[in-house]
Amino acid sequence: MKNRCFCKLMANWRPETIGLVALLLLGPLAGAAAAPAADEAAGSELHPYSARYSISRNGKLLGRAEVSLGREGDGWRIGSELKGTHGLARLLGVSDREQVSGRLRDGRFLPDNYQRHSRMAGIDKRWRATFDWDRGEVNIVHEDDEPQVLELIGDSLDPLSLKLEMRRRLGGPDPDLRFRMVEEDEIDEQNFRVLSNEWLETSLGCLETTPVEKIRRNSTRYTRAWHAPALGNVEVRMEHGKTDGVHVEMRITELKLGETEVLPRPNCSARQSAARMARGETAPGDN
Repeated sequence: MKNRCFCKLMANWRPETIGLVALLLLGPLAGAAAAPAADEAAGSELHPYSARYSISRNGKLLGRAEVSLGREGDGWRIGSELKGTHGLARLLGVSDREQVSGRLRDGRFLPDNYQRHSRMAGIDKRWRATFDWDRGEVNIVHEDDEPQVLELIGDSLDPLSLKLEMRRRLGGPDPDLRFRMVEEDEIDEQNFRVLSNEWLETSLGCLETTPVEKIRRNSTRYTRAWHAPALGNVEVRMEHGKTDGVHVEMRITELKLGETEVLPRPNCSARQSAARMARGETAPGDN
């Protein structure tokens, strides 16, 4: 009976649900880059940052996530860490760590080495990918297994690098959000669409956001993210789930651009009041 209950818990907490930082996916942030001609010039278009998020499942606090972008030698490193801090996620010791190192080429970030380590109930799962752009190959290794070599189709990216590239494309007009993502044993096509802009209440105040939604055919699953153009298209909210089931959500709580903490702006109510005053209108109840 005990084993049956444990298996049921594990089924409800699959790594795909827990590893939200791999969403869009799920977690990975970096500076939006323009397209300078040389790597050294392009490097000035990326800026170190760090962000923290709260994670909830069906409205209940689940854990936290931290993401960062920083210099690493002549290149850059993106890292993310998710940890279960409440409820069953804390009990099972849920954690998920990702990092990728790479460089800028023609204004775009190209990954060199990606690795991921997930842990739940004392069980570890590791895999890594090494990109050989000259040969057009990516080598994928699980634990100590033999490498699996896949042909790089176009600009195939790992989950973290894909997020950076999405933010870069969102900075331009009519962005093409069709991607190829390197997964554990295949290269999968990922397509997204831009929705109408929304004003969103966040821990950083009221922000105008660009929502992006993953395109799925004949599925009850959904994946969406809200990017803030005023903050370099940083994701300020992400959600994933099923229309008739589990809903997992990440919301930004803190953001540092370089060493400078981003202070909260006025909330949406204050913004609406200011807009009414600018139009010469009175607030409800003032008469």
